Amino acid sequence: MSESKSQKLIKMVNQIALNMAANGSDEMVADQVAQHLEKFWSPPMKSLIAEQLSVADSSLTPVAKMAIANLAKIQKAKHA
Repeated sequence: MSESKSQKLIKMVNQIALNMAANGSDEMVADQVAQHLEKFWSPPMKSLIAEQLSVADSSLTPVAKMAIANLAKIQKAKHA
């Protein structure tokens, strides 16, 4: 996928995290964002955003990074 698609997904996950920021602690928000991504994002979208965790300058917010890490845990548990 292209760089522009990656940037769009980063922008989207950052916005989702920002919109949920009032829901509690960073950890709680990250869990909620991960659940949202698991429920509503397609497998290719989830794969592409997961790749961004290893990119040093991805522009993901700290909460978005935690959410993506949590998403990876959810997916691993589903496939175990």
